[in-house]
Amino acid sequence: MFCEKCGVKNSDESTFCTACGAKLNGVEPVVSDTSVTVNSNNKNRKVGIIAVAAAAAATVVVVLVVVLIIALSGGRGYKDTVEKYVYAQFKPDAAAIIELLPEKVIEYGLEEVGYDEDEFDEYLEEVNEEMQEYRDFLEIYLGEDFTVSYEILIVEDVTGNDLDDLKEVYEDMDVKVSAAKTVEIKLTIKAGDTEETGNSVVSVIKVGRSWYLDVTRMDGLF
Repeated sequence: MFCEKCGVKNSDESTFCTACGAKLNGVEPVVSDTSVTVNSNNKNRKVGIIAVAAAAAATVVVVLVVVLIIALSGGRGYKDTVEKYVYAQFKPDAAAIIELLPEKVIEYGLEEVGYDEDEFDEYLEEVNEEMQEYRDFLEIYLGEDFTVSYEILIVEDVTGNDLDDLKEVYEDMDVKVSAAKTVEIKLTIKAGDTEETGNSVVSVIKVGRSWYLDVTRMDGLF
């Protein structure tokens, strides 16, 4: 038997511990305690694994929901494209307009005008200068505090042969067009008691899930 005080093993016939002299009660240590502890650890381990698995599953569900929301929300609508284009014209902000074009169209356009990607900033500066000339003219005529607003009058879908022809043009630029619209807007410029209005057309194309400017069918607002 084992001494409960110092743990030394004694013979079963001993009354006192041969090591420390403590009285022996004649009761063997309960070995099953160790097995109980091991079983408890295994149980905790299983519970921990289940908890981790549940958390991982929950994370996967959240990720799938986010992906689904993004897929359903789509890209930029044609109205947003028209709005950004109109106000970028008067800011002026050529870079904001460039962002409304498909990337492949930008690459194609740079090649057409003889610029490479390293000269892109130079090209934007030139476009900004041209746009600024018109704004300077408006400021001379109307003053610096003029305001610009617009409203959409008519929206027409491009269909049939016209859409097919448009798709062919963009295929040469490695751009896949799925739809196109012609958006007629009424543009209003105000300065004090002076008000100037005029109609303009903004052409847009759908590439992927977003709408972009159609550079093949528009000459600008001015």
